[in-house]
Amino acid sequence: MLLLYFHPMKILEPASGKYWEAAIAPVKPEDWITIGQSGKFSFDWEEEKGSAVYTIRLITNKEILGLLSLEDIPAELRIHIRLLEVNKADRGKKRRYANVAGCLIAFACQMAFEKNYDGFVSLFPKSELVEWYKTRYGLNSMGRNLYTELENSDRLIQKYLIDG
Repeated sequence: MLLLYFHPMKILEPASGKYWEAAIAPVKPEDWITIGQSGKFSFDWEEEKGSAVYTIRLITNKEILGLLSLEDIPAELRIHIRLLEVNKADRGKKRRYANVAGCLIAFACQMAFEKNYDGFVSLFPKSELVEWYKTRYGLNSMGRNLYTELENSDRLIQKYLIDG
């Protein structure tokens, strides 16, 4: 098991400008049914059951806003994001909540610092999202993968986990 992260972070509701507290924690066994039957997620998360999978939820109603599957690769001193998905209602310009993906990426960065990996996190995004990850989160190219480390990872943690 990797990390448990219960410190509340802020999720923005763009329509009202209000911030809501959310927390990241490992998927609970009863969550798998909800995830699979909700219709809120596009990926087949059942395939990630053997991995370290985390949810980000609102504290007020426990709604799952996003999911993150991570792989710890100690030989390469990095955390790899296997899969990241935001609830369908929280994507695009008309999303209910913002900062969900940013919080999940920052969580992976935090884990990479805690494991003394200098905040080194990698992911292999869909081709249409490459520029978005670079622009929005400051990720860099490394072959077909993207990555973040050191100052950028620290900036993401500060922005999404600490400041909101």
